[in-house]
Amino acid sequence: MSMPLVLAALFFAVLATVEWSRLPVIARIYLGAGTAFAIGALAHPGMNVADAVEQANDGIAVLLAAARVAGFAAVMVSVATALRQAVLPR
Repeated sequence: MSMPLVLAALFFAVLATVEWSRLPVIARIYLGAGTAFAIGALAHPGMNVADAVEQANDGIAVLLAAARVAGFAAVMVSVATALRQAVLPR
């Protein structure tokens, strides 16, 4: 299921806020991904990430593709870190 670029930008902004004190590097990656999705939402209103990457033949499509990969990787690191902290408390 794909969400519109505006919702993706808001989602990553919330994730950056939540993770800012726990994982500051990951939060900055979230912030960058959210910014890229916000720029994409301004350039391609109403589109989702997959449609904007497939249909657009501009530099923003490349930016969105990179942000999608970086955001996914950051989410995986964040989830793995949270699970590790839940299993192995300090």
